[in-house]
Amino acid sequence: MSLTLHSVTNASTPAAEGVWLRASTAVNAKGYAVIDRTFNGDGTPSNEFRHIYLFPDVVIGKDEWIRLVTGTGTYQKAKPDKNGQVVHLFYWGSGTCVWNDKGVIQLP
Repeated sequence: MSLTLHSVTNASTPAAEGVWLRASTAVNAKGYAVIDRTFNGDGTPSNEFRHIYLFPDVVIGKDEWIRLVTGTGTYQKAKPDKNGQVVHLFYWGSGTCVWNDKGVIQLP
């Protein structure tokens, strides 16, 4: 898999909440999705998805990072930091938080 889930940051505001992914090879993010599933009363995953984010047509370089922020904003590719790390910032556009301790993240 070209994108690997690194972590999920649960927060009290959509601007602070998000998902971190890292590219193990150069990859076009188009066709990848992050999905928040709902659960049945017995705790098993349901077949309903409340929140789906589909990544746009953006090439992510090998070892570069993706930060999908739950809140609003405009895509930007951050300049490398002092360690040479590049971060692509994507924004879900949600006005409410998505993740909780029962969240499930799936990559294709």
